[in-house]
Amino acid sequence: MTRVTPVLAAPVLAFLGLLVPVSGTRAEEVTEVVVRGRLMPFRGDTAFSGVTLRQTDIEAAGSLDDALKTTAQASLFRRTSSLTANPTGQGLSLRAIAPSGAGRALVTLDGIPQNDPFGGWVIWAALPSDAIDHVRVVRGAGGGAYGAGALTGVVDLGLSPPKGRHVAGQVDIGESGSNGLSLTAEHDGLSLYYTQATRYGDAAVRDPQRGAADQGVYGKDRSLLTRYETALAAGILTLLAGQYESRRDTGLSGATAVSSGQQLAASLTRQPDGDRTGFRLQAWYRDSDLANRSVSVLSGRTGTALANDQIATPAKGYGVNAALRHDDAAREWEIGIDARLNRGEVREYFRYVSGLATRYRVAGGETQLIGLYAQGTQNFGPWRLTGAIRADHWQATDAFRQERDLTTGTSVFDLRPQDADRTVVSSRLGLTRQMDGRHQWRVAAYTGFRPPSLNELYRPFRVGNDVTEANSALTPETLKGIETGWRYDGGSLSLDAGLFHNVLSDPISNITLGFGPATFPTAGFIPVGGVLRQRQNAGDIRAIGLELSATWRPAPALTLDASATLTDAKMHGSDSTLTGKRPAQAPDYIASLGLTYRFRDTSGLGLDWVFTGESFEDDLNRQRLRPADKLRVRIDRPVTDRLMLRLTVDNALDADIPVQRTADDILSYDNRRSLWVSIRYRP
Repeated sequence: MTRVTPVLAAPVLAFLGLLVPVSGTRAEEVTEVVVRGRLMPFRGDTAFSGVTLRQTDIEAAGSLDDALKTTAQASLFRRTSSLTANPTGQGLSLRAIAPSGAGRALVTLDGIPQNDPFGGWVIWAALPSDAIDHVRVVRGAGGGAYGAGALTGVVDLGLSPPKGRHVAGQVDIGESGSNGLSLTAEHDGLSLYYTQATRYGDAAVRDPQRGAADQGVYGKDRSLLTRYETALAAGILTLLAGQYESRRDTGLSGATAVSSGQQLAASLTRQPDGDRTGFRLQAWYRDSDLANRSVSVLSGRTGTALANDQIATPAKGYGVNAALRHDDAAREWEIGIDARLNRGEVREYFRYVSGLATRYRVAGGETQLIGLYAQGTQNFGPWRLTGAIRADHWQATDAFRQERDLTTGTSVFDLRPQDADRTVVSSRLGLTRQMDGRHQWRVAAYTGFRPPSLNELYRPFRVGNDVTEANSALTPETLKGIETGWRYDGGSLSLDAGLFHNVLSDPISNITLGFGPATFPTAGFIPVGGVLRQRQNAGDIRAIGLELSATWRPAPALTLDASATLTDAKMHGSDSTLTGKRPAQAPDYIASLGLTYRFRDTSGLGLDWVFTGESFEDDLNRQRLRPADKLRVRIDRPVTDRLMLRLTVDNALDADIPVQRTADDILSYDNRRSLWVSIRYRP
């Protein structure tokens, strides 16, 4: 069934039609680092809530997603970072409206989507931090070039510009045998980034609840990313290739996830210059695979039993995009097309009896998306008006779910869902006013959408004794919102404050259907202490939020940072049991405090303190996760002009940070305090 949802379309179309030459001057210059092989950031994005992370912000954090949490209050599905989280929980969301394992933010690397073609999550270990020069975060629903998936915002990772002939590296040594290595090599436009890391952590469940079922968390990663960039007569040609392998043991004996994949991309870019129109042509390919073993927990946590063996999840993603860009002192505009195709399936053994699987399942399908967009910005003296409109057609086809009894060899379940499709029109409109060179006011409205992933449509999953069923009838989520804000740049002091109101319609949520011990159709037996949920489009989520950030430099050597996002998100819909409840895993606030001090000998001290508010594990708000905080301390000491020694203490206050709570009230925690020593070489 096709449904068109035009919101703000008329005023945006009218605005785009008025982009004719008028007198005006360029407003403040874009200060972000611009890489030759990509189009410049769109100036109109200043009308929306945004933040830019530099390489120093990334280096100061334990991982790229931790840097986003500290600076932009982003979050994975749970409070854990990607260093210990199962791959299926590494999707990124912004503003804590409703975190999701698939993520509700679009993550791109120089314009290439990094969301997994099967699950939508992001394998952060596949992105070497040394390769990232800066990160631009634009919060609020997408529109224009960002497109599908940018429901709560877009995180655009920018690759480091070529530096000629260049070699750098870092060695990390942690407690309990943890270690890491990163290498960077560049030569005449060819760049290579290699990382590997092994991490040993604490058991997620602690005494007195801990039993033989619980073990320490473990992670092992390897990634390789290469890029080649050269100037041609037509523009800048950029070729990209990457490969990764990642393993996570997340705290239960026998529960292991192994993911792998690769990506290839080619782009040709020419920057707009005066009367000459710029362009970008880009094609990309991604594949991934995931093997994931889930276990059930025996009574008294005396051990575990294999409950589900997801032996493979092969998936492929293809995409092309093209854009024309004009940019002069008074205006900018861009028109483009974006097409994506994802195909994949899950293969798994399940319903184990006496240690042997009795069922085998294969489920999957294909999704296609094609979108057309136009966006433009016009200056009127101190005023800047920006708008975008985008039309996307989404399809889910060739879906199937087949289950076979391994004892008899007979088919016990054969589902062939009907093809589904939907057309969505999304748009953005924003206005800024620059005042006396220091103050800027902004107001914006927008809509956006995220289609369900193949994982949400077709793959059930299990965590301990809790089972969540798939739902092939899911429809895309949509979001509409308004926001306003104020920025101040006084040199040594900068401030940013904003208010937003968002309504997320048809959010894909894990809805509780029943509790164990009981037997359910399709899902089978749920043991005592377990719960059965299903992914469903669940009414609306209405969120009102406040965003604050400040940077103060009281002295040349000292920088103080603070940021916070406070979100009041509530469920609304036909199910009275959910109305008024906070969405699962959505904290009421995330805040951070930071300090950086440089001594005269260029030694440095850094502190990052992140505070996370109350949240709930489940949709019924029965499984509370109390507020928590985490302090990270780092000390830098130069050894030579090219060698730097760093001491890092993660969770320096050894805080108890609850990250998960089961239906039978078993709590899991993030890692305790850990110590790292790193030595870095830079030419």
